[in-house]
Amino acid sequence: MNKRMMKKRELATRLRIAETHIDFLIRENIRLNRLVEQNAQATNNEFESVRNEIRKKQKKGFVKRWL
Repeated sequence: MNKRMMKKRELATRLRIAETHIDFLIRENIRLNRLVEQNAQATNNEFESVRNEIRKKQKKGFVKRWL
């Protein structure tokens, strides 16, 4: 086999490996974006529950808040 063919095969192998790594990184990026969205939604839900608790306490009369 001549050197040109060997280089071509080596480059093709490297390209396949690089494509595999790129695909993996894209999938991981998508997975991490979903995780970030889930965490943001959970945080928003937690803040909403805290707001609701504060509203309930504010609706009570002054004396009932301390009891």
